[in-house]
Amino acid sequence: MRALRISAPGTLALGDVARPLPRAREILVRVDAAALNRADLLQRAGRYPAPAGWPPDIPGLEFAGTVADRGEGATRWAVGDRVYGLVGGGAQAEYLTTHELAVARVPDGLNAIEAAAVPEAFVTAHDALVAQARLREGERVLIFAVASGVGLAAVALVRALGGEAYGTTRTPHKLDRVLAAGLAGGAAVREPDDVPPHVERWVGGGGM
Repeated sequence: MRALRISAPGTLALGDVARPLPRAREILVRVDAAALNRADLLQRAGRYPAPAGWPPDIPGLEFAGTVADRGEGATRWAVGDRVYGLVGGGAQAEYLTTHELAVARVPDGLNAIEAAAVPEAFVTAHDALVAQARLREGERVLIFAVASGVGLAAVALVRALGGEAYGTTRTPHKLDRVLAAGLAGGAAVREPDDVPPHVERWVGGGGM
């Protein structure tokens, strides 16, 4: 199969590598789209070693694709199913293997390119908001770096779960884009002490 490979720090070239074989409980995915993350750029620069067990020379953390084969005991997905997910690396290739529980079904409304851009930001935001903070309907949420990928995902999740999202950014011109995405209130701030007056203006004494 073809894959983007890092042969030396700072270099990235298309090359041929062996197609991986799915082990027990793993699936082989034909990659239709892969995202580009900061970790991929750092890995290319030689500043982010791949986690143990993942290709050290093929970047790519997020992907969307089609199940092409199944390893022994892998029964959750059928060949031909559209899936997307996160891996420790190796997604910028024609094929990858991953555990059958580490992917989700691509929603019908998303194409492969859209789906491949979802997992990293939305899993991170969901973990913070739901798994850790246990967000409830009607609550107000303050999101720092709201114009970032995770920030935008958090705005979408807060709205979907019935909350009200507010946020800050260091870059004023990004605010209009985030407000259009459903942010209830936003401000450009440079220092932590700049935040409380904006919170007071948005919600009075209710807090976040």
